[in-house]
This record gives sequence, structure tokens and C-alpha cells, in this order.
Amino acid sequence: MEVLKTNDLLIGYGNKAILPPINITLKEGDLVALIGPNGAGKSTFFKTLTAHIKQIEGNIELMGKDLSNYSSKEKARLIGLVLTSRPDDMFLTVYDVVASGRSPYTNYFGKIKKEDEIIIHESLEIVGINNLKNRYFETLSDGEKQKVMIAKTIAQNTPIIFMDEPTAFIDYPSKIELFSLMKMLTKERNKTIIFSSHDLELLLRYTDDLWLLSKGKELITGKKSELMDKGFIKEYFNLKEDINI
Repeated sequence: MEVLKTNDLLIGYGNKAILPPINITLKEGDLVALIGPNGAGKSTFFKTLTAHIKQIEGNIELMGKDLSNYSSKEKARLIGLVLTSRPDDMFLTVYDVVASGRSPYTNYFGKIKKEDEIIIHESLEIVGINNLKNRYFETLSDGEKQKVMIAKTIAQNTPIIFMDEPTAFIDYPSKIELFSLMKMLTKERNKTIIFSSHDLELLLRYTDDLWLLSKGKELITGKKSELMDKGFIKEYFNLKEDINI
């Protein structure tokens, strides 16, 4: 089942496109890594696909319907987004932050129901941070904060999850744990996940499907082995030597 599709999508700011037209398809259960050097347009692409920036031309289909035809609340029930930005309220607990993921499903007063509480606790357990639920968010380490933001997005219970640099700020064992978590969500819960990262060697070890970006170049999609064999990764990252994995 197709969950997201672009047709001749041009992204950028104003009328200035930063990449050639993009035509991609995401299916239910896909786990895709968006990779590319700094300044390639990864953040702009993410922001466009999640309706934070309007595209210059072309269209984005979400669940077979044009993205622009969804209300904000409808989009919040379909697209989850993990960003590197953090809440700045020093009095929020971990539970409060994760519970905010349920806001697309609450009423005007934001009242949490029993079914919401079950999902919140399950999300804390999935990410392995139930022991932190009563801690103030501001007292956590950067890696712990990252896990809280992922738990919040899981609580949002969307079919599609975008993660912008989810491996930033966390140590190597936590990065491996995160890859296992993403694979579990796609395989066992049929979530569709696309994430960006600068951890090129790590991505090539633990991810099969890649979207490859480089400044001004066509978006390339494919299996890791295929893109490596054809030299696209070496070319797009301007590498002098091949990466051994």
C-alpha cells in the first residue's frame, strides 16, 4: 500500500528550486534513510514532505489524497515528526512530553483519556524510558531527551514517521538500539519511517533502502548495495575511497 508519493516535486524557497524534480514513493512498512552531505537539501525536503514548507511545483499525495487537502489535525494523525529541537519548558516531566503526542486525539481541553494513558505508557516502554517518566525533561542527558522525543512520536500513533537526525546526541550503543527500534516499528507495526542522518558508515551497516541527495543533483533511490556498486555514494559524498562495511 502506497502511503506517500510525489509527482515532479520541486522544493526550495520562493521560486528558486534547489533540486531537480523529485518522484518518489513510500509504501507501508518501508524504512528509508535519507542521506547526503551538508547543504544538500535534506531538511528542506523533510519540511516540504511534512507541510512545514510549501513546494514550488508538483504535488505530494498522502494516503492517496493531496497533502494540501488535509487539515492540520488530520495531518497530525498521519505524520509524526522527530526533530532535533527540544521543549524549553523547564517544568515538563518526561510523561508530560510523551503525553503531548496524544494532542491530535484529545478534545478542546486536551483531556487525556484512559486509552491515551495506555498508549503513553506503552510508548515509554517501547523506547525503554519508563523509569524516567517522572523526571523533569530539562534534567535529562541529550541522549535521554532524544529517546523522549521518539517516544512522543510513537505515542502520536501515526502511520508515517519522519526523523530528522535521530542518531544525533546519542552514544553508539543507543544508536544501534534505535536502528533495532525502527526496524521493529516497520516490521511488526507496519509503520513507514524515513530518517536523515550524517552517520554514513553506521547507515551503510544497518539500513538497506536509501534516498541519496547531493546539492543540485537528482535524488537517487535504491538498495544500499546497488548504490554502492554503481558509485553513487562515493560520487554524491565526494569520497576519495570506498567505504568498507
